[in-house]
Amino acid sequence: MGLWDTLTFFVSTTVEPSWHKTWPFGPGLDEGFLSVFLKGVFIAAILGGMAWLLRWLFGPGGPLREKEFDEPDPEAPVDASPKPLSRNGDADDDGHDRNH
Repeated sequence: MGLWDTLTFFVSTTVEPSWHKTWPFGPGLDEGFLSVFLKGVFIAAILGGMAWLLRWLFGPGGPLREKEFDEPDPEAPVDASPKPLSRNGDADDDGHDRNH
């Protein structure tokens, strides 16, 4: 047990390395504002990269996306688009206003 006690003593009494040796996973806010800000930017970049990768893989036309998601919904009702109104307000363009 003497060797184990000696090793644990040296490990526990070593001086912590400077922030750039433990960055981005060093503990606390004692390293200064710039280090804390850069940690946030680093984490945002990692999360943004993951979001972009998932969007590319499974987004519209992605290589891992199932092809049935890119097809139109067969259960969706077909919307019959109405005829555009003419200048006088009737849809059949015969000159008679059928609303009055």
